Order: sequence, then structure tokens, then C-alpha cells
Amino acid sequence: MNNFLRITFYASCILLGICSTAFAQDKVLKGTVKDAKGETIPGASVLQKGTSKGASTNLDGNFTITLSGPNPEIVVTSIGYTTKNIKITTENIINIQLQESSSMLNDVVVVGYGTQKKSSITGAISSIGNKDFKDQPVANLAQSIQGKVAGILVSTPSGTPGAGLLVSVRGASNPLYVVDGIPMISESNSSLATSYTTDGTVNGKGQNISSIADINPEDIESMEILKDASAAAIYGARAANGVVLITTKRGLNGKTEFSFDSYSGMQNVSRKIPFLDSQGFIELQEDARAQDLKRYNQDPLVFGADFNPAVLTNPLPASWRTGVNTNWLNEVFRSAPINNMQISARGGSEKTKFFVSGNYFNQQGIVIENFYKRASFRFNLENKVSDKVTIGTNSSFTYGRTRRSFNDNTYTGVVTNAIGASPLMPVYNPDGSYSEYGSYQASWLSDNPVKSAKEIKAFTNNYRFLGSIFAEIALVKDLKFRSSFSTDYSSVLDDQFFSQITSDAAAVGGKALKGSYNSLTWVNENILTYQKTFNQVHSLNLLGGFTAQASQYERSSVSAQGFPIGSGLTNLSSASTINNAPSDVYGWGLASFLGRANYAYDDKYLLSISARYDGSSRFPSNIRWGLFPAMSAGWVISKENFLKGSETLTNLKLRFSYGLSGDQEIGDFQFLSYWNPSRYDGIPGLKPRNTGNPNLTWQRNRMLNAGIDFELYNGKLSGSIEAFKGNRTRLLNQTPLPSTSGFNDYTTNSGNIENSGVELSLGATPIKTNHFTWNSNFNISYIRSKIISLDSDNQLISPYSDLFNTHILKVGEQVGSFYGYKYLGVDTQTGDPMYSTEKQVLGKATPDYFGGWTNNFKYKAWDLAVSTQFSIGNKVYNLIRATYQTLGWSDEGWDQNNELQQVYANNATIVNKRWRKPGDITDIPRASMMTPNYSQESSQFIEDASFLRIRTVNFGYTIKPKNKKSFSSLRLYAEAQNLYTFTKYYGFDPEVSSTGGGSPNTAGIDYAAYPQARTFLFGINFKF
Repeated sequence: MNNFLRITFYASCILLGICSTAFAQDKVLKGTVKDAKGETIPGASVLQKGTSKGASTNLDGNFTITLSGPNPEIVVTSIGYTTKNIKITTENIINIQLQESSSMLNDVVVVGYGTQKKSSITGAISSIGNKDFKDQPVANLAQSIQGKVAGILVSTPSGTPGAGLLVSVRGASNPLYVVDGIPMISESNSSLATSYTTDGTVNGKGQNISSIADINPEDIESMEILKDASAAAIYGARAANGVVLITTKRGLNGKTEFSFDSYSGMQNVSRKIPFLDSQGFIELQEDARAQDLKRYNQDPLVFGADFNPAVLTNPLPASWRTGVNTNWLNEVFRSAPINNMQISARGGSEKTKFFVSGNYFNQQGIVIENFYKRASFRFNLENKVSDKVTIGTNSSFTYGRTRRSFNDNTYTGVVTNAIGASPLMPVYNPDGSYSEYGSYQASWLSDNPVKSAKEIKAFTNNYRFLGSIFAEIALVKDLKFRSSFSTDYSSVLDDQFFSQITSDAAAVGGKALKGSYNSLTWVNENILTYQKTFNQVHSLNLLGGFTAQASQYERSSVSAQGFPIGSGLTNLSSASTINNAPSDVYGWGLASFLGRANYAYDDKYLLSISARYDGSSRFPSNIRWGLFPAMSAGWVISKENFLKGSETLTNLKLRFSYGLSGDQEIGDFQFLSYWNPSRYDGIPGLKPRNTGNPNLTWQRNRMLNAGIDFELYNGKLSGSIEAFKGNRTRLLNQTPLPSTSGFNDYTTNSGNIENSGVELSLGATPIKTNHFTWNSNFNISYIRSKIISLDSDNQLISPYSDLFNTHILKVGEQVGSFYGYKYLGVDTQTGDPMYSTEKQVLGKATPDYFGGWTNNFKYKAWDLAVSTQFSIGNKVYNLIRATYQTLGWSDEGWDQNNELQQVYANNATIVNKRWRKPGDITDIPRASMMTPNYSQESSQFIEDASFLRIRTVNFGYTIKPKNKKSFSSLRLYAEAQNLYTFTKYYGFDPEVSSTGGGSPNTAGIDYAAYPQARTFLFGINFKF
């Protein structure tokens, strides 16, 4: 018994000792993290060094963390601040102050299926955070990176409200957008065309509707652009043109913070083309007749044996002298309001975090009757079910409504007609009806421009849902599994009606179109991640997974004609004739296996290897699968002993990468020959739809990248230099077929295009004091796209089905090369234009260099941001200038009495610089009524479109009260967008591409594209 008691006593002592030791090892630490000015820092990370225990500060900068072990040490980090290590002894409550840092090495960057510290990245990834654009309102997420990221060319081919921006990653257009892990459909899916030829035939889509405009920019936390194959190969088949990763805002633990953001402003045409008034129009015509009369007197046969010179001497008829003086651009352009309003809330606890927002955006177009409206709602939720399981959802719903006008890529557009309209033509007749263009002096017109804008009603309604649910499970220490299911649903409804009084529909009694497009894409991703540090120097991150994606879409439309005159009825049920009702259903699927291994030794030597194995239903089953591997390596030289501790060169890293990515972006079932339903004289039947290619397979894109990252004086000056070379091989192209085949072309793998270039990014903080800070960021890129091989060389192409060839695809030349006769100037003795005898390459649409420079200044509560963008060496084929520089050509517009009734079009005031007498030196030929002294098929209208644009100027004042019970901050600001453009280009805008820029092969055509607007607005950011 005594032995038992003795043993029990000793055991109890040992147990109490163990328990006391255990309790001594566990410690609950509370604290607050603030900056040097005493402002709390939400979202800061607090980790116990050497463990996986961590917490983040809430909206008030507070945190709670349970520490273990003797003498624990915590590491406190936050983006934009210097990392701080603190050893904890007896404290239970601690106040921490972080110092601002110019260094971004500790910033966390989103990569494919995970995150990495910027200091560990070995691929070419550019990142832009919410802090870089949060106080600068943008309508489209692509505007957030415009001119701010090296290698990324973001241009605005049209100023149409709701239209997309053209995003090119290292020369490849239309990258993959991934929003919170959801691959997003980004093309325009409207079935409504706003582009027609003069005979009413559909010619292109005209104004494109941007799918990425469905994403509210104010919901975005950060964007990462994966530029090289190493960074993007983990997305395999979908990464051919680069990847843009978009992360939306998340909740934070702590009390809920509400935010109200709003801005309102006015828009105007940023650059107008000055046109001749009535007097100038008449003087031009009289000069043209006088010049031609001189020629006739020198050679009576110059205009043909049957020519009657009376047309050159008869007085102009009375219809030319009515006193009317219409400025048509002023009639179709207007000052238009723009408004945006958003309210959001973010908050939560350590277990549950949420972000919710609602937004309404309303932009009236600078062309009359045109508008774009968008309402959106977002809800992001994350719940920590237990220490091992986290679940969540990210979802957004968007409704957009657009009234589109006939502009861009069309001969019969509102702006196009306004450019050619005679100033002698009034908008309305005395009785209030529209004046008829056929009664006035410009044969170019297809209708009264104001009538077209008001009486052609084209609406597009878009419904979009993006949503995902996910679960993340910590299986064992250092190993976690994440599974997600995402959907992208889009429904686009089009409604178009041509009034019976428009020239487009007068012959058929009015016409209408209704169209619908429904698309559903789902994605399931299952990712296993292992992360471990061995012996404090070996860091290993392994990732593997399986994903599946499928998409199905249905497109249908119905067109009709013949509506009761004056009834106001526009529904298809009111039409007398149903013309056409096409309907298509398509779908495709993609299955993928993926893996990646990242290794770092002492954070000094870095290696990354990844691969993705994709199988696509768009290729035959025997060649359906493609492997896309990549590798990259990095050497952090600044951690070597010979540089370690340097106060000047605080970071220097060399990077190298090589990888493959694929492309499957073709139509469905292109490898098959199949039939479609058809009607023959009212009898149902079938007709061949496609010529299949059983050898069709993946396009292969390979890229080699070398980069240097550097940082001086702990980030006061930092930057990177990238050099790359890539080849897009086995291009998925449409190869022409002989007309006897019954088909225009078929899909093949042919051709090789080389993209190479150099990128430079610089960031600096020239001044940083307690009251004043100046941050500056500059980037410049050189990119060249060269054709190495083609299935058929010297292909002449055009962006318009009924226009002469404007471009050429030729081995050794760049993509987007113009083709035609070289303009040799004006003969100083005769005033006649001179051209080469043979056609040749006349330049290209892509710039030699492009980039931007952004400067941010902050003085106490005042801030100023100035952002510029530049492009050098790009040209634009100004085809519409061939309309307003016709120099008096009449197009045989006289009657049987030799009285001049009309000429081709009004002219811009630039024709006042024309040749008038022998010895004049000018590049504009003499006026002529009989001879078109211009050639569309020449470099006469191919202009240097280099530009420097002051993109935004934002000036604001922020109020932060010491007592935050009422509100936490209030910022008032004023902004000017598209303030001024320095360019020699004689058109509305040098960034233009009337085809929407969607086809690089025929880019850079200006056919009176919708101009960009200059915007002045005032806004408020209110947090409470």
C-alpha cells in the first residue's frame, strides 16, 4: 500500500509537471498593428516563426494568436511595409508599428492554382494591386492596367460605351481571364450586327460587346498577368495568349466596414476633325472646276471626246445657295453624362469572413441615343469550419443593357455618314420631317445621320452569372486538398428594329431582328498541395491535380420585314414576312492533369517545373491529348556573400524559363465533315457545312524568357528587364480552298509566327518624407511579330468582304502589314498625285515601342496621380480620310443640263493646304471635279499613329478623423480621363481599329470608328 501511495505521489508530481509545462508553452497573444503615422493596418499577417500558426489583423488592426513553445517569435508582414520579427517573452498584449517600405519582395503574388512571394518567382509575372487603381475610377477592368504593365498592350479600338479594350500579351491577343479561379468567356457573343454594306448585307459585327465589362473593377483586389510559358503553362491549352488572373476582394475579421463610392462626370469628343462649312465647301468646288477648266483648255480630250465643258462653267444651281450651314459632327455628337455608384461591406471573424457589394454604372454615349448601363452584385464568403476544413463561395451577377448605334466597321454608320454629309443639307425639313440625303450635294451618304441614330433601335441585354464553391481540407501537416466547382452562365438577348423611314429598310417596309445566345460553362478543379521547409534552408512546394471543363452554347435569331406604316409596332409578330431563323447548338469539353514542383535552397537558388496534360474534344480522338511542360530557374545573387549586406544593391535576381503552351481556340467539330439542315425551294433537306480535317491538332506555342530583377536602396529604385523569344507553330488557321470545292476555306495546322521582344520596368520613390511622398513607375516594351512560314505565302487579305485588299501575310514581314501602292507625293508643276507602279508593304499596325509612365504624389492629406501612355512606330490605314479628302470629285453628279447637282462628299479643312499653282510644295494634290486625285489603295492615307496620351489626372483630398466612431475615412477627388493626346494622326483617335482589333492580321483600319471621349468627373470614397 505504501508503495502504491508512493508511486501515485510520484506519478502525480510528474503529471502536474507535464501539465504545467504544457500550459506554460501555450500563450494567447493579442495585439494591434499600426503604421508610422498611427493608422491601423488591416489584413496584416502575424505568424509564429517555425510553425504554421498564424492570424491576420482585422479592420481595426487587431489580432489574436495562440503561441506555443518557450520564447516564441512572431513575424509580422503586410504589403508595402517592412517585415518585423518580434520575440515574445512575458507579454500578453502588444502594440506593433510597421515602417513603410518601397521594397515589394515580400508581396504575395497570385500564380496558377496558388500564391508565391514575389521574391520567389522565377517566371515572367506582372502584378497590379488594388492600391494602384482604387482611387482612379475605370469602367472596364482592362483600363486598370492600361499603360502600366510592360509587355501588355491595352488599346481602345472604339470609344463605344461597353465595348471591349484590346489586350495583347507579348503580341498575342485575347488572353485567358481567370476570375477567382473561374476561366471566363471573354469574346463578344452578341448575334446583332451593327455593320452593313450599302446594299444592306451584313459585313462584320460592327460594335463588339465586351464580356469582361461584366466584371465590376471596384470589386478587384489584384490582377496578375502570366506572360511567359513557364508562368502560364499550368493552364495548358487555354494559356496560348497569356493569362490574366483576377482576384476579387475578401472579407476581414473584425467589425464590418461599409464603403460608399460614387462618381459623376461629363464626356465629350476628345478630338474632332474640322470640316468645311458651306462657304468653304462651295469654294472647294469652284476651285476644282477652275483647275479642271485649265486642264481642258490645255487638252480638250483630257476628259474624253464626249465631254461637255459647260459643267465646268455653268453657275451652281440655286440649291447650293440656301444659306444652310450644318455642322454634322455637332449634330451626332453630344456632351454625355457618366455615373457610377457602389456600396460594399466587408468584415467577419476568424472563422467567417465576407465581402458583399452592389454597383450601378450608367454611361451615356457621346453619339446621340447611345448608352451602356450595368448593375452588378457580388458576394464572397469564407468559413473556417474547423482547424482543418475551410469552405467558401465567390459569386457575382451582372445585368447590362446597351443601346448600340451603327458605327465601327461599317459604311452606313452614324459617324461615317456625318463625315461625308453636305453642310448645305439641313437636319430637318420645315415640316419637321427628316431631310432626305438624296436631295442634297453629297452622294457618299446612305442616309441622314441623325435619322439613322434615332430611327434604328438596336438593344442588347446581357445577363451574366459567375460563381464557384470550394472546400479546402488540411489532410495532414503540410498537405492540403482543395476542390472547387465553378460556373459561367451568360444570356445575351438582342433586339434590333429599322424604321420604315430609314433608307436601310424603306424598300421592305421596315425590318427587325431578335437574337439570343445562351452559354453555360462549368469547371471542376481538384488540387493537392504539399508545402514543407526542411532544415530551414530547403523549401519544397508540390502541386498536383485534375480538372474538367465543359461548355455548351446555343445561338438563334429571327429576322423579319414588312411592318404596318405609322403603327409603332416593332414586334416580330407584326411583320408580314419572316425571312430567316437560324439556330445552332454547340459544345466542347476539356480534361486536364496538372502538376508543379517549386524548390528553393536558402531562398537563393530557385527551381520550378510544371506540366499540364490536356485532352480536348475539338480534336480527333487519336490526337486529342497534348502535353505542355515548362521549367524556370532563378538565382538570387544578392544573397551571395559578396553582395550580402550591401546597402546599395539590396536585391538582384536572375531568371530563366522555357515552356510550351497550347491553343484549341477554333470552332467546334472542325475535324469533321458534317451537314446542316437547309431548305430547297421550301422543301427541308441537308447541305454540307464543313470540310473536316482529320489531322487537326494542337497549336504549339513555345517561349524562352530571361529576366533580371533588381532593387537599389531597399526599394527606392527597383525594376526588371525581360528578354523573350517565342514561336507559335502549327497555327490553327483557315486555309483557302478553290471555289470549285463549294467552300471558302478549311481549318488546318500551318504556319509559324515568331514573337520576340524586350521589356523594361522601373519603379522609384525619389522623395519620401513624413509629409511628402513621390512614387514613379515607368515601363517600355519592344515587341516584333515576324512570320516565319505560311501554308500559302503572300496572302492578300481585307477586313471587309467587299473592299480591296488592305493587308498582306508574307514570310519575313510582321503580322498586320499594310499593302498597296506607295504614295510619292504631289507633282509641283501639275498638282497631280504620284504613285509607285507596283504594290508593296507599307508599314504595320503594331508599334515598335509602347509603354507608360505613372507618377503619384502625396502631401499630407492631398494626393495627385498622373498616368500617361505612349506608342511609337505604329501606323493606321485611315480609309475614312479617302472620304473627306476627295478634293471636289463629283462622281459624275451632274444632270442633262450640265448643272452640277452633287459631289462625292464634304471635305475636312486639311484640303485647304492643297496644291493651287505651279511651284507649290505640299502633299495634298490639286482640287478636281473630274478626277479623283486620291487613291485608297496607297500609302496616301496610311499615317504615322504614334502618340503620347495623358491618360488620367486624379487629384484628391482624404479626411481621416482621430475618432473613427462616425466614419473611418472620406476622400473627395476630381479626375480628367483622356485629357490630351499628342499625335500627328489626322483622325479621331490614333488607337483606332474599326474591326475592333480582334484580328491582328487586319488591324489598324480606321473607317470612322467611334471616337474616344474626354471625361471630367468628381467622386467620393466614404468608409464608415
